[in-house]
Amino acid sequence: MDRKLIAPALLASLVGCSDGQQPSEAELRQAAQAYLDTQYPYCFVISAFPTRTRDFDVEGTNKALHALAQVGVVSEREISRTEVPERLWQPARTDIYYAYDLTDEGRRYYKADARQGKTGNIGGLCFGKAEVTAIKGFSVPGEQQGRRQTQVTYSYRINELPAWAADSAIQAGITGLDQALASASKPLEETRAMVLTAQGWVHERLLAN
Repeated sequence: MDRKLIAPALLASLVGCSDGQQPSEAELRQAAQAYLDTQYPYCFVISAFPTRTRDFDVEGTNKALHALAQVGVVSEREISRTEVPERLWQPARTDIYYAYDLTDEGRRYYKADARQGKTGNIGGLCFGKAEVTAIKGFSVPGEQQGRRQTQVTYSYRINELPAWAADSAIQAGITGLDQALASASKPLEETRAMVLTAQGWVHERLLAN
């Protein structure tokens, strides 16, 4: 099937009147919005509370928590400090461990089931609301694996971000936050499959869940 994306107005002229098998721009916009509503508020920082500095911090949580402490989202208390002498290929350093807990501001954004882990749910700080701004284009619908599908490109912006999200240290410490803020003037864009169901057109990610 030809996956070339066609602008909505042009596709409408090609397929003529809808027979229930052809999506309208409004239907695709609704389907994209329904999916985004399941993703936002987005959990930018995954962490249980109270917590402390992590030894193996592959996700950069230590940096994020330290930045969040500077704007009053979490409290920060030093619990230990170790001077590590210079070694081969390693300069001298000071290892500082902090204890963290939510402040009243942080509790506004805390979600206890932000992510499902191997031993149960893990909490996180979640904020923002996504809003579809446009359907940029979609392919002529076709059958694939027994389902009628179309590839849809849509754009969206992130609203309702807290004021402290604009802090430069916060943006540097939390992955993806700078893009969310920039989406106000330059919307984010992605292409996903939409599938025709008995309930209408549905984002592929919602069918997978």
